[in-house]
Amino acid sequence: MGWPGPGVARARGGQGQFNPTLAVSAALPTLMFAADAEAKYGDQRKWHSILVPLTTLIVPGIAFAAFLLYTFSDDFAWQLNPNAPKNIEKQAQYDMVPAWKNRSDPFRGLLNKDDFEKGLEEAWEKAKPAGSTVTVKQKLAEMSTQNNPHFMENKLAKLRMKARAALSA
Repeated sequence: MGWPGPGVARARGGQGQFNPTLAVSAALPTLMFAADAEAKYGDQRKWHSILVPLTTLIVPGIAFAAFLLYTFSDDFAWQLNPNAPKNIEKQAQYDMVPAWKNRSDPFRGLLNKDDFEKGLEEAWEKAKPAGSTVTVKQKLAEMSTQNNPHFMENKLAKLRMKARAALSA
């Protein structure tokens, strides 16, 4: 059997008849608040006098001031500033993990440092100028004991040692 047609559905339960109570209850809120829904000239000017300064002066001023204060704090761009206290603290935390220790060492990851030095000596012997007395072993020994106090990484290493000591205590 199929669905009954439109005439059969109306005849069964009296559906579709007008109910005045329902009509009044639906129209009553609209009639009661019609005066408030009307846009008057005076209301518009009242709201403009509040919203225009608020949205063009006060809110942007607060946002710009907050951003300005944030840019001068220590937390602003701490990943890019090696002297930032937060960056020094994070680097000290990395140094406490054995897998990340000495991550900036240029020889880290070499399988055989002696093999590297032997290859460096052979390459220097082929490329050195005639009459040069500089050897690779001398130069490596000299560079391993250099103290460059103005080098950024040396200053940071001292700060990281202090931060690591503070974290472990």
